[in-house]
Amino acid sequence: MLRVGSLCCCALLYGVFVAGPAGAYTAAGDRDFVATVLLPQIGPADELYLTGVTQPVDGGRTSNASVTYDKLLTDRFGIGVTAAYGFQQTSGQDTVTGWQNLTMIMQYTPIIDAEDELLVSVGFEREFGGTGAVHAGADPIGATTPLVYFGKGFGDIAADYLKPFAIVGNAGAELGDTGARPNQWTGGLALEYSLPYLTSKVDGTAVPDSLRNLIPMIEFSASTPISSPGQTSLLVAPGLTLAGYGWELGLEAQIPASRAAGQGLGAALQLHIALDYLLPDSIGAPLITRR
Repeated sequence: MLRVGSLCCCALLYGVFVAGPAGAYTAAGDRDFVATVLLPQIGPADELYLTGVTQPVDGGRTSNASVTYDKLLTDRFGIGVTAAYGFQQTSGQDTVTGWQNLTMIMQYTPIIDAEDELLVSVGFEREFGGTGAVHAGADPIGATTPLVYFGKGFGDIAADYLKPFAIVGNAGAELGDTGARPNQWTGGLALEYSLPYLTSKVDGTAVPDSLRNLIPMIEFSASTPISSPGQTSLLVAPGLTLAGYGWELGLEAQIPASRAAGQGLGAALQLHIALDYLLPDSIGAPLITRR
C-alpha cells in the first residue's frame, strides 16, 4: 500500500510544477464553497479547523476534539495535518482518553471553472497507524486513501432561487497497510443553500439581515468494505453554518442511518478560520508563488 501512496504523491507533485496558476481554492467564480463539517474539504487552502464531535455507540459514547491545519505550497497544491484527542465512555466504567492516529492529506486542484462554478481536486490521505493510543480507539495499522473531490454551484441555471444551491462531494478507497485492516470504499455528498450568495448575486432584498450569513447544509458520509465481509456505515448530518469575516461556524446533528454509524443522535461543532483571507500576505500566502 505504500506504493499507492508514492504514486499518488508523484502525480500530485507533477501537477504542482506543470499546471498553470489558479484563483481561489475553495471557490470557483462567484461561488464560495462553505467548509464542510463531516466531510473533508474539497480543495487545498491556508486554513485552520477546530472540530468537536460526539456520537452514542453500543454501551456508551465516543467523542473527539481535533485540530486541522492546511497549508498551501503553491496556488493549487497543499498539505494538511490533523491531530485528534478521543474520549471513549462505556456505561459503568471509567472514561478512556487518548490521542488518535495522526493523519496527513495532500491535495491538488487541476480544474477551476469560474463560469460553471466547478472545482475538481485530487489527493490522498495518510493515516499513520500506531501514532495514537490503541486503548482509546486508535488503529495500530495505518491506511492510505486516494480521493477525488468536487464542488459544483448552480449559479448557471435559469431559476434564480435555485442558483444559491451547491453540491460538493468526494469518493475514494481506504487501503489498509496489511490485511488485518480491511480495505473499504469511502465517499460523501453535501448539499448547501447559500443565503450570502442569494443576497449578493440574486436578490439583495430576499433575506432579512439577521439571516444573510447563514448556509443551511446537509451532509451524507458512507463507507463499505471492498471485498471482505463487513457492515456499511451511513451517517446523515443536517445543520447550519454561520459565515463571518474570515471565519465560519458550523453546527450539525449526526444521525446514523445504519447500525455501524452509531446508536443515537450525535452532534458536531466546527470553527473554520480562513488564514488565506485574514492574513493573505503572511502565513496565509502560498510558500511558492508562480508567475
